[in-house]
Amino acid sequence: MIRTVTGLIWLGFYLRICVAAWNGFIGPSIGAGGDASTFHMVAVLHSYNLDIDKIGMDSTSIYYPLKIGWMYPYILGVFYAFTTPSLFLGSFLSVVVWVASAFILVRIMQLLLFNKSSQFTIMLIYALLPSSIVHTSVTLREPYQLFLVNLSVYAVLKIYMNKSFFYWSVLLSAVISMGVLHGALFVFGVFLVVATLLMLSLRYRQSGKHFSFIKLVIVLPLIVYVISCGISYFEVHSYGGYGAGTHMEFYDKVAGFQEGLMHLKARSNYKSSVTIDSGIALLYFIPVNLFQYLFEPMPWRIANLFDVIVMLENILRVCLLWKVCIWLRSVSVQGKRQLLFVLICYLLLETMWSLGTISWGNAVRHHIPSLGLMLIVAFAYSATRSRKVEQIK
Repeated sequence: MIRTVTGLIWLGFYLRICVAAWNGFIGPSIGAGGDASTFHMVAVLHSYNLDIDKIGMDSTSIYYPLKIGWMYPYILGVFYAFTTPSLFLGSFLSVVVWVASAFILVRIMQLLLFNKSSQFTIMLIYALLPSSIVHTSVTLREPYQLFLVNLSVYAVLKIYMNKSFFYWSVLLSAVISMGVLHGALFVFGVFLVVATLLMLSLRYRQSGKHFSFIKLVIVLPLIVYVISCGISYFEVHSYGGYGAGTHMEFYDKVAGFQEGLMHLKARSNYKSSVTIDSGIALLYFIPVNLFQYLFEPMPWRIANLFDVIVMLENILRVCLLWKVCIWLRSVSVQGKRQLLFVLICYLLLETMWSLGTISWGNAVRHHIPSLGLMLIVAFAYSATRSRKVEQIK
């Protein structure tokens, strides 16, 4: 009987190794087709020729320009070059990265003073959620995204709560790495940097201190510049394909991107048309689209066992978000600033992913990078309440 958080992590590791072995030697496993197999094949080609612009073997060459979103298979190709181009090894590497993300999540819970019971429940879901098991055991970017999201949020909390200057280097390294993996994650990283500066300024005000005029002159333009660069980067690298256009307004790019995805017809698509003709229309579109992204498929859309599992995970998500609502009503803003930050991070990530997703088959993957954040805020109420009871005793 497993009774410890560490035991759950190693159980999750064992289950993922089983999936990785199946995928590598028998397979393919669930979730190992599509992007996962493409990333592996590109990585194999890279492993034989580490030239960034040309990959291939002997006289056969394939031109595949290195760009944002394709750094992962190139790095995986370097790993294959030093080991062997084995699908099992690529999948095993994803499992190792997932384990690292789990231990970082434990550090976050300890930093936020979560009790042992809450830590155990959080890790139980984190380690055994079916979609997480299948998608963090194959050659996808999701386990790496999950690791970097957890690491960057942990770095921000260390900077804010422990005034650790060292973790600025960790945060900036994580932001750069996230940007290499996906354009949307770079925007998330920019938000983390800006949010950290703002939270530090609020802490200064609480202690009776204020930023000097010189600091304000240096920091404010930096924040504006970083935000503008982040938005520009996001538009170019997240909505530059699928006919989104490069010289359009942001809402046009989102509409064009979604319309391009609709041409890739799939059974699990939850929309067949999109109309976004203004900024106001985009503001209306975002919450409706986010709702579908979070909770599709609806019961009347279910067609197979995969849909049933996704729906059950969505029901769990509803329960967890309900716990978040209870927690938000339970304590003052003053006592939950760090956890509010984690909640905003979760909502921002999910909103960004939703703008580029039209099917629950892809949505189930995109929920993974923010899984740890959702669990943290969902169990904040029980963790805080238990801590208060212990203090009274």
